[in-house]
Amino acid sequence: MDLVTRRLRIRTLGAVVAAGAITAAAVGGPALAAPPPPPRIGHVFVIVLENQSYAGTFGKPSADPYLARTLPSEGALLTQYYGTGHESNDNYISMVSGQGPNPQNQGDCQIYDNFLGTGPLLNGQAVGTGCVYPQNVQTVGNQLTENGRTWKAYMQDMGNVATREAPVCGHPALNSQDTTQSAVAGDGYVSRHDPFVYFHSVTDNAAYCAAHVVPLGSTSGALPAETPAGTTGLAKDLASVATTPNLSFITPNVCQDGHDYPCTNQASGSSALADIDGFLSTWVPRITSSPAFKKDGLLVVTFDESDGPQSDASACCNEAPGPDTPLPGITGMGGGRVGAVLVSPFIKGGTVSATAYNHYSLLASIEGYFGLTRLGYAATTSSTFGSDVFR
Repeated sequence: MDLVTRRLRIRTLGAVVAAGAITAAAVGGPALAAPPPPPRIGHVFVIVLENQSYAGTFGKPSADPYLARTLPSEGALLTQYYGTGHESNDNYISMVSGQGPNPQNQGDCQIYDNFLGTGPLLNGQAVGTGCVYPQNVQTVGNQLTENGRTWKAYMQDMGNVATREAPVCGHPALNSQDTTQSAVAGDGYVSRHDPFVYFHSVTDNAAYCAAHVVPLGSTSGALPAETPAGTTGLAKDLASVATTPNLSFITPNVCQDGHDYPCTNQASGSSALADIDGFLSTWVPRITSSPAFKKDGLLVVTFDESDGPQSDASACCNEAPGPDTPLPGITGMGGGRVGAVLVSPFIKGGTVSATAYNHYSLLASIEGYFGLTRLGYAATTSSTFGSDVFR
């Protein structure tokens, strides 16, 4: 090939490449396309279940077909979602505040006592030990209120036995033994699964707490007999966009969250997983058919922790030893692999994501939807729900 021919070919190739680049830019070709904007989520529903590993739930769909088959077919299965600690209470605390475990809530706060701090917040963390955090420790609920948004925590069975706990803002007396650690006949509410009552920023204002921490109620809207007038449960709140909170945090009783089997407060199904499926198949269709969900909703279904510290204390997402405990998972760094399902009008059914997430990721994602500052360890997590989940 002579020099003239070679130069001509080079000029021609350059023109073709340039033309291709211009064409791609003009038509928004894949190489130059901007990432899609995040969906405008306006209503988040979180359902927290209990003490199951990913392998034991999503890995065995014949045991819980609604959780492991139906919901993933309608949304996104997160195969690498992790708890943040052991035992239960510290996981719930992390979901709503970003606070890491401490020795008291790692033991599920048998005594409902004040958090004893040793100094100011350190990187967003209260330093010390105890259960009920001081006023300067905020929850996502406080953030939503301060930003003109709404929230409720719906607690199944709370107030069913009014001598055991109040039907709104139900919790033990401060610095006393928690007598709600186990279910009784007709009442499977346990305070340790109700994270908002562990913050003075919520409980010190009795009216505020009573308006936001309420019974779940029945599917017809019925509430426990002692519930104050004007209180509404989830079924009635779902009736319109205006009455549906921006954040609905939903905790089943210890039968229907899979914690107890056989159950004390009600008749059991054929297994703990069957009890979970019974709750989900009852409530999820009511949520997903509601006007608020259809408009801009996101439903998150996950578990607090894997089976226990002896089975799985693995972690992800930059979780590290905190100022209050060297091992958040007691025998390891986290709460183990539990998995999660996300359902939304903005998610294509059958999506599967292997991106690592944990409870701090959940909190950071919720805060992001509403333009809130990330609390505690939500500021350090490596991931929030993104393009791997949303279409």
